[in-house]
Amino acid sequence: MNRSLHRALYSCALVLLTLMMTQTAALALPSDTLTLSRGWTFSEHGSSEVHPATVPGVVQQDLIRLGKLPDPYYRLAEDSIQWVGERDWDYACTFTLSPEQLQRPSIHLLFEGLDTYASVYLNGQKILEAENMFVAHEVDIRPYVKASNRLEVRFRSPLTAALPLYEAAGINYPADNDHAEKHLSVFTRKAPYHYGWDWGERMITIGIWRPVRVLLRGATFFAERPVVTYHPERSLPIEVRLPEGAVRGSEATHLHYHLYDATGRLVFERTAPLADFITPTERGGLHALANPQLWWPNGLGKPYRYKARFELLEGERGRVLDVAQCAVGLRTVELVREKDKDGQSFFFRVNGQPLFAKGANYIPGTLLLPTRTEADRKQLFDDVAGSHFNMLRVWGGGTYEEDAFYDEADARGILIWQDFMFACTAYPGDSAFLKNVHSELVYNIRRLRQHPSVATWCGNNEIREALKYWGWAKRYPKEVYEKFWHDYEALFCKLIPETLREEDPLRPYIESSPDTVNWGRPQEMGLGESHYWGVWYGRQPFEILRERMPRFMSEFGVQSFPMLPSISRFARPETDYDLESDVMKAHQKSSIGNDVILHYIRQDYPEPRDFADFVYLSQVMQGRGIALGIRAQRAAAPFCMGSLYWQLNDAWPAVSWSSIDYYGEWKGLQYEAKRAFAPIILVPDTVQGKMLLTYDPLPRQRQVSLTAEVRDFLGRLVRRHTFAPETLPAREVGRLEVALPMEKLFTSDAERKGAFVHYELRDARTKALITELTDYAARTKELRLPRTKAGDFTLKTTRRAGTLFIDIQSKTLLKDAYIDLGETGWQLSDNFLDILPGRRYRLRATRRQNAPARTTTALPTVTLRSITTAE
Repeated sequence: MNRSLHRALYSCALVLLTLMMTQTAALALPSDTLTLSRGWTFSEHGSSEVHPATVPGVVQQDLIRLGKLPDPYYRLAEDSIQWVGERDWDYACTFTLSPEQLQRPSIHLLFEGLDTYASVYLNGQKILEAENMFVAHEVDIRPYVKASNRLEVRFRSPLTAALPLYEAAGINYPADNDHAEKHLSVFTRKAPYHYGWDWGERMITIGIWRPVRVLLRGATFFAERPVVTYHPERSLPIEVRLPEGAVRGSEATHLHYHLYDATGRLVFERTAPLADFITPTERGGLHALANPQLWWPNGLGKPYRYKARFELLEGERGRVLDVAQCAVGLRTVELVREKDKDGQSFFFRVNGQPLFAKGANYIPGTLLLPTRTEADRKQLFDDVAGSHFNMLRVWGGGTYEEDAFYDEADARGILIWQDFMFACTAYPGDSAFLKNVHSELVYNIRRLRQHPSVATWCGNNEIREALKYWGWAKRYPKEVYEKFWHDYEALFCKLIPETLREEDPLRPYIESSPDTVNWGRPQEMGLGESHYWGVWYGRQPFEILRERMPRFMSEFGVQSFPMLPSISRFARPETDYDLESDVMKAHQKSSIGNDVILHYIRQDYPEPRDFADFVYLSQVMQGRGIALGIRAQRAAAPFCMGSLYWQLNDAWPAVSWSSIDYYGEWKGLQYEAKRAFAPIILVPDTVQGKMLLTYDPLPRQRQVSLTAEVRDFLGRLVRRHTFAPETLPAREVGRLEVALPMEKLFTSDAERKGAFVHYELRDARTKALITELTDYAARTKELRLPRTKAGDFTLKTTRRAGTLFIDIQSKTLLKDAYIDLGETGWQLSDNFLDILPGRRYRLRATRRQNAPARTTTALPTVTLRSITTAE
């Protein structure tokens, strides 16, 4: 035998041996999973026309893919897609199981999400009836399964399914965001925003929206994974607990628990009888850890996570029956609501450290939920972590997010304020509805309670406030209004808190957001958390945000348009670029929206010259106005300890309150929020004649020096003022107040309207720049800004690898400069900034993770627009 042939045969033998060992190992696994994601078909119920289906998916996305439904986000397509949600649809697939798989003692079918009313049949046998989009369904299919299997899922329209409940109730509930005459949404446990909202179109999705799996397990297995909690006040601070019913079967007698650090090093292990973990003892579920690393929110430390592995054993050293594992973050979170001289506090304390919450309200990133990708999710958390956020509020009119969303929040140190999915309307309180909700609560609490990022549960969005102040007492008969209150208390004051006490007793619970404060009653501002809508709905000036200060601001905002590159993806420039066009009206769901945007533009800025100028000024106005509020709220610490603006993102391409539009483009607000949420910021209050230095907790005290330069709009120095050095203390949220001698900075009305003041805060020892801020003594429309002419500034673009560099220099002030790359998908290092005269700026632009592929390698055409250059 020649040497080449010998080597070939030897290699084949090795491959065969490896395959045999792999198959043997696979068969020996305590559990195995078969994911059913291929071979699905769908059809309208009663139709013989069958199409391939995407699973996970919904009917609408497949109809779009097949060309049978228009792009629901383009122009005026909304009306033409409504028929899909009004009809019934069937899904089907076949799957096979090997003889070995059929021998598994436990064979279960898991639907992680069915949207929403569905009957499931396996080999002609009905095995499941579903009626809640927010829960998973696990069914023992051992009695029905065979080698070749047919699985059918028959969906009923949520509208026809809910209609009998509506008719039986005899009440058209005040769900005014449900864009239909009959408000059917309250009867169905489906994402409320699918029925429409004041920022979203109506799309009643139907389908298998989360994965389907066949679970092949032994006779004994984990039905729930163990829960690891941290109690630093105890001598044995780490508790490992097996919840009731967590282990199915009778073979397991012991649990083997391992804990690994972030590098994969084993730091603790223990084997003990199951009973010592069901009721944790020193012999089993309780232990200490040398030098434990804590999980910290973004900006306060590292979000450190351990990895826990659990093995069910047959005997103390017997065979492994099943395995479960999870990440573990050791941290404590308290919601502090204590009476004080100003009313009642409202703030979060993490690991004993008071936290100023910085962030925004999050809504689902699309109406077609299964179309979201890992790249979308990672880009979202890049955006928020990179903008100095430490909290997102998952708002109650959307959905409970997928596990990977919370995993990403854990990894980035982003705390999650988690609403339950109830918003802006009364809900039924009958026993069937409450039973349905209870299954939703138990499922989602158990699914999310191990995540260190989940800081608090909240019962609902604005329903208590609505019951008290939205006129429902006059709109409905007395007995109906009393029923609303009775049902509210049954759900939010009884069912939810009682379920939390059983399933997740350590996390705080907020009954309703806002908890006590109504924006129209300024005397209540000291009592807790607020949604302040005096700005926007009350048309109050932005400056009111300096005065109306709650203990925690959990909603406030104003609308803006997306910029033109985004608008061009859902509208036609030649016909639709007009505020009065049908398309712009269709993508503006607030009945007062465009009028209020113009109202706020006119307060501070020149009159828009055309549609493009209106779009641009809407973003300048939104960013500057909300940043004023963020800075004021931070400067009010520790009286105010949170600023979550409304809203971070969009569910479709719309005119809305978002800071990042549907296509992922940062609006002016996102750039302003990034600056306003920086660890150390300057907050000038020219009316009060003071400068506030506001800062997050520092690891050590720091001495700083502040200077102010007044320059005219051509960059010429008018005067300079140096403040006395100050010391920022360590380890506390705080502020320093510095007298701001406006009479020395600006000595005349002409200077106030013809110059700016540029502040720089530097390290007193190293002179390194910490932060800077450009401020003005008059409203933008009152400034005597020079008209920028061709040649007054230069704009140069170069490319190095995958990064664009944009170099800018100007002879005059370019106020509120917007850099436009002419297409979506780019992430700029900065934008919507003041370009100071004589200063060189270099901006970087990179492609976003979820950006569409470019069709050209040419450099994008870069243009600049500012208050003085807008055409």
